[in-house]
Amino acid sequence: SYRFPEDTSPIISTENMHMPTLKKTTIRQGVAHPYARLYAKKDSAKRHRKIWNHALEKSLFNSHELSTMGAPHRRTIYIASLEAHVDRLHAQLLSIGLYPIPFEKLEPYRGLNSKTAKSMVAGLQNDTSHTKLKMLELERS
Repeated sequence: SYRFPEDTSPIISTENMHMPTLKKTTIRQGVAHPYARLYAKKDSAKRHRKIWNHALEKSLFNSHELSTMGAPHRRTIYIASLEAHVDRLHAQLLSIGLYPIPFEKLEPYRGLNSKTAKSMVAGLQNDTSHTKLKMLELERS
């Protein structure tokens, strides 16, 4: 469990300003931090973030786009392109009549992570705000 650190901060005496004196150290060995139980609980339940693999980005983006766009923006575009590819594959399977699940049972966004959805919405909002600014600049000129 977490314990408070020893207090060894210097205190400067007002009577003798040129001579600093050290405060006596108090050791609180028996006193545990009041939130130590909560910290231990948080650490054990901590989920580690998956590492984003950038290997396939070179097949989707050119070198200029890789150097000018940030990773979150590229990730949003990459996820959208994967979803479009999956939609094309689904359409292709439907066109030849080979589909393992009946079309009525498909849920369009089943399994979509809320964080992924939030990042997609944030990316779209960012794109629309940039487009609005460009439109305002064009209207002014």
